[in-house]
Amino acid sequence: MSERLRFVEWTLASMPAMPVRYLGRCLSCQERSPDTADPEEAQLWCLRHAGATGDSGYELSAFLYFNAICTSTRS
Repeated sequence: MSERLRFVEWTLASMPAMPVRYLGRCLSCQERSPDTADPEEAQLWCLRHAGATGDSGYELSAFLYFNAICTSTRS
């Protein structure tokens, strides 16, 4: 029995229809804001959550969606 190995090269490309998204997360209770395209909306959620709960630690994350695209194959 013989084997043939194939090496494939991949690249990542951002999804043009999907803008950068932002998400606020409370470090005390782990509650999260809705994800949004506006970083100020995520920050405002953090401030409102702080006022409602007294929690003071937050994380603001930005994320982007990608497609993995096969660019070439070699035998």
